[in-house]
Amino acid sequence: MFLQPASVLEHLPFARHATVGDFGAGAGHFTFEVAKRLGDRGAVYALEAFRPSVDAILTEATRRGLRVHALSADLDTHIPLRDNLLSAGIVANTLHHLKNRAQFVKELSRVIEPKGKVLVVDWVSSFRNMGPHEDAVVLPGDAVNLFRTAGFSVSPMLPAGTHHYAFIADNV
Repeated sequence: MFLQPASVLEHLPFARHATVGDFGAGAGHFTFEVAKRLGDRGAVYALEAFRPSVDAILTEATRRGLRVHALSADLDTHIPLRDNLLSAGIVANTLHHLKNRAQFVKELSRVIEPKGKVLVVDWVSSFRNMGPHEDAVVLPGDAVNLFRTAGFSVSPMLPAGTHHYAFIADNV
């Protein structure tokens, strides 16, 4: 089974007035699901390096009447949000794209408020290049260590389908 944003998001608790960041938003699958759940009381920040995806997210959010702020961002260097802005974050299928993962997680801890939660989801394997190149795969234990090193506490692994792992990282 492939990744189902609606079911995986069940692991990430957030209030209806929350401010949530989707880091490496891609086509916006998680962004739109979060925005739908928040309604007009909260806000979603979709951060994506590929400018055409940012534009497509903004267009689709407007079409659907969803409250989404989409930003172009190089997540390897800096997250263009103020400190403690977000109550929750989503890092889905993003870690394997990053070159400077430690810098990214450090920046995440800056923009996620204390006690805020981050849902981390990524590929377990390359699956013969169905997923990321095998050299880019971030193994679950390595991802957990990355977040712990940056000061997050980490939940046990959560169900995320047959090709992905997931966990919650708490910003302490």
